[in-house]
Parts: sequence; structure tokens; C-alpha cells
Amino acid sequence: MSALPMPHYVLSLSQMRDLGEYLQAYVAYVSANLGWGKALRFVLVWLAGMFAPLAARTLVQLPEWVAMTWMVGWALLGYIFAPYGMWKHHRAQIASSSQPNQRQPR
Repeated sequence: MSALPMPHYVLSLSQMRDLGEYLQAYVAYVSANLGWGKALRFVLVWLAGMFAPLAARTLVQLPEWVAMTWMVGWALLGYIFAPYGMWKHHRAQIASSSQPNQRQPR
């Protein structure tokens, strides 16, 4: 008897472990580089941008497609640029580990 394929919407245990490792790395990155205050400001700016069309719709009449396009575009930008800081930090770590230890001038 062969194993039944999992439905596409069910996360496997390895995917959950990967997500846990990613979140641990993200917490370590924020703690070491940004600080929680700066990270919170980024989140608040992102949320404000995400819901800006709703606020604008209370003041002016906007077509539905404008608000939806804005919100989808803003979410895509967040999805694209969110891992950038971690990637940049990881790249710097690789570059520093590949160079021999050099004594820093005083």
C-alpha cells in the first residue's frame, strides 16, 4: 500500500520546521541589526501603506479597482523586499567568513 499524497493545502512537518527556522533567523537578525523599535516602525509603515486606500476612500470617491490594485501592489512589494535585509546580512557574513582574519588597526 502506497502513501496517499497530501493535499496541496496541508503543510508538512519539514515545512513547519523550515518556517520555525526562518522565524528564529528573522528574530536573530532583527535583534542584532535593526532593533525592535525600528522593526516596529517598518511594520507600522507597511500597514499604513496597505490600508491607505481605505482611508482615502473615506475622504474621496475612488474606484474599486484603484484600491484593490494599490493593496495588491503594496503587498507584493512587501513580499519582495521583506527578505532583502536578511539576504544582505547573510551575504555580508559569507564575505567576512571567506576572508582571513585581519587585525583591525587602532
